[in-house]
Formats: sequence, C-alpha cells, structure tokens
Amino acid sequence: MDIPTFILVVLFCCVAVVSYLYLLQVFLAKEQLLQFDESTKTVYFSGQKVISVRGGSGNYRFIKYIFDNVDRPISVAELEKKVFFGQNVNLVKVLSNTHLPKEIITIFFSVSKDSLTFKNKAFLK
Repeated sequence: MDIPTFILVVLFCCVAVVSYLYLLQVFLAKEQLLQFDESTKTVYFSGQKVISVRGGSGNYRFIKYIFDNVDRPISVAELEKKVFFGQNVNLVKVLSNTHLPKEIITIFFSVSKDSLTFKNKAFLK
C-alpha cells in the first residue's frame, strides 16, 4: 500500500468513527423522560411543565402511583383498590382526566382493556 492510499484509508476511518460518535450522541439525546416533582405536584417533560395536580386529588394519587410503578402493568382492579378507593375505573377516562397531552399519553402509556403500563422512557423522532 502506497502512502497516498494509506492516508486515504486512515482519513476514511477517522470520518467513520466521528460519524458513528455523532449518531450515537444524537440517538442518546432523543431519549426523553417525564418527571414528577412531588413537592410542587408538577409533571415535567424536557424541563417544561406539562400539568400540575392538587395534593390528595384522584389525579395526584394516580400520577404518584404510576411514577412509583414504572414499567409494569397496573390492572384496573389494582387502581380501583389502591388509588381510587373502590370506585370503578375506566382507563381512558382516568388518563383523559389528568389533562396530559394526547401525544404524551401515546408515547409513555401502553393501555389495554384491563391494564396500563407507564413506560417512562421514550425515544423521540
């Protein structure tokens, strides 16, 4: 291998490594989390306030419960017993009552007929 070819190969490898590191950084930067500040009873997304809830309210108990139970299915029966004190629960209605934006619900919640899962990690496009 002559010197000009060697220099081109080294240059190509450097460009490939830099490109890979840039793409990795961009990918990791797109990971987003919701945050719940219990002291202010506020949910934040990317540092921006999304909603605030009144302490002791059903919305507060629900938000606190889902943040305490991330990444696991929470059944309707569990919510009825531990969050809503025996009241019947409709998951769509419960989520709607929080006033979380529809985009956030779509990104962070997996809802089925009998349960919901709060996935507090999302990779946004």
